[in-house]
Amino acid sequence: MNRRTEIQLALLVIGLIAWGYGERVDDQRLRYVGIGFFAAAFLLRIFKRKDVSPS
Repeated sequence: MNRRTEIQLALLVIGLIAWGYGERVDDQRLRYVGIGFFAAAFLLRIFKRKDVSPS
């Protein structure tokens, strides 16, 4: 597991906790923060750095 994967998983877990707690206490701001962390993890997944092999 590389560093990028660890960061993605951390963002995902933080997003899940924030979103879940926001749902439980009915706090719209926390829900949006959680969704923002999910989006950040997703964007890191989409914008992977491409390895360029030496020619």
